[in-house]
Amino acid sequence: MLLPGFLAVLIFVASGTIAARDMQDTRGENFRKRHQAGVRLGVWGNLGDTPLEEISDNSSSIVFINDFKDASFYIEGFAAYRFSPCFMGELSLGVVSRGEVTRRDPSSSLYGSLLVYPMLLKLKLYPLEQWSFKFHPYLTVGGGIYHARHDIQIASGAYYYSTFYEEESKTSLNYVLGGGFDWPVATTIGLEFSAQYMPINFSKALIGVTDWSSLTITIGAKYLFESKKKK
Repeated sequence: MLLPGFLAVLIFVASGTIAARDMQDTRGENFRKRHQAGVRLGVWGNLGDTPLEEISDNSSSIVFINDFKDASFYIEGFAAYRFSPCFMGELSLGVVSRGEVTRRDPSSSLYGSLLVYPMLLKLKLYPLEQWSFKFHPYLTVGGGIYHARHDIQIASGAYYYSTFYEEESKTSLNYVLGGGFDWPVATTIGLEFSAQYMPINFSKALIGVTDWSSLTITIGAKYLFESKKKK
C-alpha cells in the first residue's frame, strides 16, 4: 500500500514541476516576441555637485535659497520595440524634482523647484535569451537630451522674472548606460528592476552647478504586446 501511494505522490510532484516549467517556457517564448510599454518608479541618486544652500548676486541683490537632497523620487515612462529576441529599441521620458528653489530680490519672491527631464533613446541587449530562465537580464546603452528647468509655482511681490546669470534652464546631449532584468508574470504583464547611470553636464551653471549626474534605481511594470499585422 505504501509503495503505490509513494509512486502516486512522485508522479503528482513531477507532473506539477513539468507543468510549471512548461508555463515558464511559454511565458519566455511569448516575452521574446513582444514589444513593451510601461512605467518605472524609483530613486534618483545624486552623483554630481550639490548647489549651495544660498547663492547671492551682490550686483543685483538677487538671492537663491536652495533645498536639495542627495536622493529624489524619479518616474519614467517608456515604450520599447522588439527587433529580435535579443535586441530592443526603447524611447523613454523621465522627470525628477531635484529640490526646492526660492528666488528673492528686494521687490519679489519666486518659489519653485528644479526639474530634470531625461529624454532618451536606448538599445536593450538580452545576452542570455538562448537559455530559458524565469528572469531576463538585459543591458542598455544609448543617449539623448537632458533638460533641466527652474520651474516657478508661486510668485509674490512684483510680477516679473529676471534671469540669474541666464540660469532658468539648461539642455545637454549625453549618453546613458544601464542594466536590469525583466520578469514576465503573465502573457501580457511583466515586472522589472533596472539601474541607469546618467552623466549630465551643462556648459553653463544652473543654480551655481554644472554637474547634475545621477544613478537611478527603479522598479517597473510593463504591458507586453505584439504588433497587429494583417495576415
